[in-house]
Amino acid sequence: MSAQHEDAPPLPAPAAGADDLRRYEKRAREDVRRLLKALAAARALVSAHAVPGERPCPTAVLEVGDDDTVLIDGHAHEAVNRRLLQAHHLVCVCRLDRVRIQFRLQRLRPVRIDGRAAFLAPLPGAILELQRREAYRLAIPPLQPVHCRLPATGAAEARRLRVFDLSAGGLSFRCGAEDTAYAPARELGACGLELPAAPPLQVVLTVAHASLVRARDGGREQRIGCRFGPLPAAAERAIQRYIFAVERLRSARERGA
Repeated sequence: MSAQHEDAPPLPAPAAGADDLRRYEKRAREDVRRLLKALAAARALVSAHAVPGERPCPTAVLEVGDDDTVLIDGHAHEAVNRRLLQAHHLVCVCRLDRVRIQFRLQRLRPVRIDGRAAFLAPLPGAILELQRREAYRLAIPPLQPVHCRLPATGAAEARRLRVFDLSAGGLSFRCGAEDTAYAPARELGACGLELPAAPPLQVVLTVAHASLVRARDGGREQRIGCRFGPLPAAAERAIQRYIFAVERLRSARERGA
């Protein structure tokens, strides 16, 4: 039986801030199908957030049917599959060619594919393709690490985590795949950003998005993207100076200087 293309309300936008991300939504059926097929072809790791609930579940888009259905991978544990089926909807987040993709799936039906659990859902009515970056984002050199001290939250103790990229607008770090302490829109409060050879900067962080990525050991972990609250002018200048210095050194090395 064919599923109808959902006339869904706009997607939730955990990283919205002051911006209206609806302008990045694709609502044409052809665009939605194109992006989902691209995810299937790339075997992209998708982080599915069951609503209500916070803990993400790894999945993947397996196929986009001619009858406007989407087939996604199930989980090895039946308890997780039951949680997905009981959810009102799934917010699915992933990255494709460094572009954040987000869509919502509803009315999941369990199926078996080669003896493995999977789910069918109607084609979503909209898909978010966030191609814009608000600020240049620097990948931190591994030999000169940057760290951020995060205060204790209700779900986690105070931590000092390595920063993976940094911009004038925010930063990202990674944590365990099952960690629920850094859900989208959660305010982390005052944190200490530790740049090399500089005193710590006091910054206020709010989680903008969380997605599952592959770790170096082949396992899974979460990439947590955060945005800064209002930065003092001195802190903003320090971050910009650091980014400029690293880029200048990198360019010199590439030129063989």
